[in-house]
Amino acid sequence: MSARYPSVSIGRPEPTPQLIADIGGTNARFGLVDPDSLAPQPLITLPTRSFQDLSTLTEAALEAHPGPRPAIMACAVAGPVQGDEICLLNAGWAFSVEATRQALGLSRLEVINDWEAQAWAIPALGACHLAPIQSGSAHHRTAPSLALGPGTGLGSALLVPTRDDWQVFPTEGGHISFGPAGAREAEVVLAIQARFGHCSAERMASGTGLEAIHGALRQLDGDHSAPLDARQIADAAEAGDPVAEEAVDLLLNAIASAAGDLALATGARGGVYLGGGLIPALGERFSATAFQARFQAKGRFRDWLAAIPVYRITHPQPALLGLSRYLQGRS
Repeated sequence: MSARYPSVSIGRPEPTPQLIADIGGTNARFGLVDPDSLAPQPLITLPTRSFQDLSTLTEAALEAHPGPRPAIMACAVAGPVQGDEICLLNAGWAFSVEATRQALGLSRLEVINDWEAQAWAIPALGACHLAPIQSGSAHHRTAPSLALGPGTGLGSALLVPTRDDWQVFPTEGGHISFGPAGAREAEVVLAIQARFGHCSAERMASGTGLEAIHGALRQLDGDHSAPLDARQIADAAEAGDPVAEEAVDLLLNAIASAAGDLALATGARGGVYLGGGLIPALGERFSATAFQARFQAKGRFRDWLAAIPVYRITHPQPALLGLSRYLQGRS
């Protein structure tokens, strides 16, 4: 009778998970991904503004990971990525990519725009993670797709099909000038412009935009009480406060208008994909019918915009999914 021995694997060792992080203006979401997999495993979510830079934030996240320390990290940040010095506009801090890599002991640190990461996720999203807002009349597979994210700010990126895969172009489309529709909107835009010097789409179509809109409405009505944050405004709207309700409605119209403008400017006939946490947070106040009306309200190009499919991304961690796909393409 032959002896039995425990089985021993002589193949290659298990790969060390790679660290991925979506660093937003409000929250930083960390996850781990196996180099051979597209499925990220959420690790921890931390408040971005509670930390002074990326290295201290990442060290805090790694305390929740009992396994081997990752050697590779990919990070999506809410801001432009140019050169070594990265500034997070909505978090109020900056960091050096190389200094952070060294401080964390990483062999490789990749940093991309957060909406570049969201756009990389789009080809991997199934129907179960896409809620239709506008069905459109045709899906142009050879045309660009637009990823747009009303959250703390207003991020955007363009996904362009190539012969073998996709190419992603991060943009700063949220900083185009916002065009008002109607007298009340025009008054709000002028008030915001007087305060900030420029009324961008982001000043109207984001969480910070909701605060700016609400403040402008109060100013126009002669109300000089203490400002409210976005969560307080949303709660007040849900409770029936008329100024808060008007602010939320203006915000939702602004999101639809900005989406239509950017779809026109980029030729995004492959589809518009809305992410970010703002629309889900507003619940039933979001109306697909109202969105379609404002999205399409571009004069002679109404029918052109009506043909574009529009979806809301419902995947719980699309940026982490996009980062895992981004890393896989560069392994």
